[in-house]
Amino acid sequence: MTLPLREHPLWRHIDRSSGYLLETMARAVVWQDTSELARMAQDSVVLGWTRDGQALTLVAALQLEWTAPPLLPAGAGSGWLIPSDPLRVLLQDQEACRAYLECAPAPAEMTASALALSAREVWGWLLALGLPVLAMLLLGGRGDTLAQWLLFLSAISAGLCVWVLGLAPPFVGALLALLLMMAVSHLPPAQALAGFGSGSFFLLLGMFGISSAVQHSGLMERLLSVLLRRFSHTTRMLQACLVLVGAVMTLFIPSTAGRLQLVAPMVKVLAHPGNSAVLAFAALSGSTLFSTAFLLGNPANFIVLGILPEHWQPHVNWLTWFQCAAVYTLVMGVCLALGLVGRAGQRPQDTGAGAWKPTVLPRFSSAEAITAVALACLTLGVALGNVHHIETAWLALFVLLLLLATGVLSVDRLHKDIHWPILIYLLCTVGFARSFSHMGIQEWIAGNMGLLEQLMREAQVAFLLLLAIAVVLLRLVLPALVCITTLCAVLLPLADTHGMNPLVVGFVVLTASEIWFFPHQSTDYILFRESLNMPQSQSAGMLRSNARIQVCRLLALVVSIPYWYHLGYLQ
Repeated sequence: MTLPLREHPLWRHIDRSSGYLLETMARAVVWQDTSELARMAQDSVVLGWTRDGQALTLVAALQLEWTAPPLLPAGAGSGWLIPSDPLRVLLQDQEACRAYLECAPAPAEMTASALALSAREVWGWLLALGLPVLAMLLLGGRGDTLAQWLLFLSAISAGLCVWVLGLAPPFVGALLALLLMMAVSHLPPAQALAGFGSGSFFLLLGMFGISSAVQHSGLMERLLSVLLRRFSHTTRMLQACLVLVGAVMTLFIPSTAGRLQLVAPMVKVLAHPGNSAVLAFAALSGSTLFSTAFLLGNPANFIVLGILPEHWQPHVNWLTWFQCAAVYTLVMGVCLALGLVGRAGQRPQDTGAGAWKPTVLPRFSSAEAITAVALACLTLGVALGNVHHIETAWLALFVLLLLLATGVLSVDRLHKDIHWPILIYLLCTVGFARSFSHMGIQEWIAGNMGLLEQLMREAQVAFLLLLAIAVVLLRLVLPALVCITTLCAVLLPLADTHGMNPLVVGFVVLTASEIWFFPHQSTDYILFRESLNMPQSQSAGMLRSNARIQVCRLLALVVSIPYWYHLGYLQ
């Protein structure tokens, strides 16, 4: 019995964007007996139906850590094979799908790996909760700054245990740390929950809605089609089009994964065996390299915006952010252009036309028109901010309401496409920053870490270079959000105190945290690679090209330092 993948019960438990990626990763398979099915499931997930019409969900026991080893059904069947590594990343925040997979049939005895995993979780949670309890018992009666500092560290350590050991999604660790701050450090709820009233929260909320409308209206597909109709279809031109589409999406789609979801099908249509690797690298670079150059390009940018000292936040908007990143953006654009031109000229056979053929474009729909008007209103409002003095957050909310009122964006679509975990994480990081000022930790650091204070005051160039290197090294073992949150919560208030623009420090931390050299550092790359079914030889070449372009990111930060001096951001 053969049915479409969309008819499988798993489909009802995932959102539409994930379902789209699932279709791109799936490969149709047929098995004749249990042994053949077992070989398929060694490192993958098998979805399909048995010969008698029963739905099959076979999860590789050693790959997806939330499942137990499944029983294998007897007989023949057909379905789809999906790599388990990208599926784990794709579904990490979708609890309904995780719950469905946990219900897969399992034998009575657990394997040794499952027992080891369970023990790791037990010890991890004991450590995460035990350290704050111990600190509260030993230091709860003291009111000096050192005691407050240690209590704060114990609360942060709980979040770090959750993040580093992978006990739960990052926002769970952030919530736990924030609750412990209120419990052990007596942080007032008004300070801890200040993120609910911050403009960065409402800005990100509005931009997620606008991003959803852009992704589903067809504007990006129309833009690519128009570009391809006007230019020749050489590999070099196709690369330029993909880079341009990725960079344009970065302006108003605050999700790297969302941008790659849109550009991956374009690569599959345009590529042929001679140019698939260079087109894939162009699409990946255009969608990721400028994520910190534009305020709306990355949810982590809003974390920095929320941690900025309160008197700085009203003065930071889309234009001031881009002003800070202007030289970085220019240098990266030049490096990317030179790199793509060089790659395109390496092989003569890579200059052939792609598989895309011009088709008749559908009429410009009302949804596309309203979305284009909404984006124009937002852009114009941001550009005239010095005239009307309305914060970008409220402009984004107005545009979101326009899309909802006209029916372009449904409430159901808004609920599915908003990345609630990153919004919750943002709220928690604002509370972290407020706790520094409330508990006097900023003054304690300034008085007890003379070398850090001296670097910030007298050797700001050396401080920024050491900071960038430290972040790159930390990213080898820690997730990007962890590095950004902990470092910015400590350093941004100190930078403001010692004459450094905290936005510059936050930008360096953000950009350095985006630098990656190994696949485990970038889940976006893993998903993109698997969605294109990229062979090992091509992925190795992409990693070498990526290493060169990531070094250029460090170079772009160094070149930006004289520019920041010129603007008065550094002393």
